[in-house]
Amino acid sequence: MGMSKNYWKIVLLITGLPLLTACNNLTNGEKEQIQNRPDSGRHLSVAEPISSVGIPDIVRPLPVVAAPQIVPQLELYSVVVQDVQVSELLFAMARDAGINVDVHTDVRGAVSLNVIDQTLPQILDRISRQIDIRWNFERADYLIVEPDLPGLRSYRIDYVNVSRSAQSVVSVSTGVGEDDTNVSTSVLTQASSNDFWQTLQENLSAILGESIDDEGGTRSVIVSPESGLVTVRANSRQHREIYDFIESVRTRALFQVLIEATIVEVNLNDRFRSGVDWSLLARDNGQVSFSQDLLGLELDDTPTNVLTIDKSAGPDAISATIKLLSQFGDTQVLSSPKLMALNNQTAMLRVVDNRIYFTIEVEAGTAASAAGPGTPTVYTSEVHSVPVGFTMAVTPQISQNDQVTLNVRPTISRIIRFVDDPNPALADAGVISSIPEIQIREIESILKVDSGQIAILGGLMQDTIDYSNTGLPGLNRLPIIGGLFGIKDRNTVKTELIIFIRPTVIKRASINADFQEYREYLPVSAGNTAAQKSLLTF
Repeated sequence: MGMSKNYWKIVLLITGLPLLTACNNLTNGEKEQIQNRPDSGRHLSVAEPISSVGIPDIVRPLPVVAAPQIVPQLELYSVVVQDVQVSELLFAMARDAGINVDVHTDVRGAVSLNVIDQTLPQILDRISRQIDIRWNFERADYLIVEPDLPGLRSYRIDYVNVSRSAQSVVSVSTGVGEDDTNVSTSVLTQASSNDFWQTLQENLSAILGESIDDEGGTRSVIVSPESGLVTVRANSRQHREIYDFIESVRTRALFQVLIEATIVEVNLNDRFRSGVDWSLLARDNGQVSFSQDLLGLELDDTPTNVLTIDKSAGPDAISATIKLLSQFGDTQVLSSPKLMALNNQTAMLRVVDNRIYFTIEVEAGTAASAAGPGTPTVYTSEVHSVPVGFTMAVTPQISQNDQVTLNVRPTISRIIRFVDDPNPALADAGVISSIPEIQIREIESILKVDSGQIAILGGLMQDTIDYSNTGLPGLNRLPIIGGLFGIKDRNTVKTELIIFIRPTVIKRASINADFQEYREYLPVSAGNTAAQKSLLTF
């Protein structure tokens, strides 16, 4: 057979030589004729030069899913033992399974099991719940069983190293002055503190059954807030419990809440002097509803009693509701802040102007006399500042079913007028010291709404009286007879302050996840996707 192959190779070589020789013996005219022959579709031709065009975008191939691997089916065993030494049970199971086993001499204790059709790793896990052992397969047929001695293991937790405390005080007093004995005072004080790392160390120590010493540390829990590491010395069973606890804490503590608030002031017309009729608005809109769960057989959760807008109304529900409020009077949006807050962390938003005013004290001088020279008048001024604008403090708490409990306190302040200090010393010296009179409107409440649902806080009403004097300039302001040359008008305006609050649970703060609706507002250049991967913050 080998000779036959060589024979045909020689024949083909000899046969092809005349053809090659014939191609080489062409005249110059025949070669030129062949070169000028038109191209045929069956022959390769030189490609036309590609015009200069822009380089197309890189097409990224889709990731290829690896082919599923066949997982071998583990053999099942049934074991029924009572008060049997663990070493004897392990040796018997190794003989039945046909594997090698090394059992440490310190592995002692009796076990009782009733196992039906379970794999060897499952049986070993059940044994480890009764006897402190740690097992590992070095190979598929080599099992090592050792006593479960405490060992170090580190856990990474990405959380900011900061300790925070917040306090909210709302007080109302009916008395004026310091010496008024007939005073009725109502004070509401709320305080919260948050030290994540200290609380975590205390919880881990409680799992291990240890107490924190006087210096704030333990033998088995090492917390490093600067590096975001927690190192724990524990056995395998305790490490499993600690891992489950840390995973739960890490998941819940890093959830965020996007809080959108809109503060609207409505100048009520004469028809609705008693305030906004929400029943009329609910009939026109269909999305406004009053929800409560105070009536029922059981109260297994915090009861709610709140006026809300259903989350199915869409992202423009607040704007649509504000337009509907125009039927009650002229509307004006005072502020529309957005802020993010971590779970159970207080967030503060302040949009204020620090208005400056001065208080002046006068120490009257003395005139010169025969007894001695006089003293000059001494003026002392002290600078003060008062914040005027919008302030909101909010603390969210996320439940397991994505309901948000909010402790919210929005405050709006403004200067109504300036009042002169009636100090006689100032009047004698001809000095005017004006003190601002501040109007404060605020709500402090705890409410519970679903994620994406809009809560409505309203009912903050006030009357504003505007005086106007029209008539002949100069003459209408004369005392006694000024009324003959002009008209004094008194206009009362009733306003109501309405606050819309929408909390949204954010589990993935990415423009490709929970912030997809804001993608269109980001300036992204061609081929640049870095902005799309950035987090959206307010």
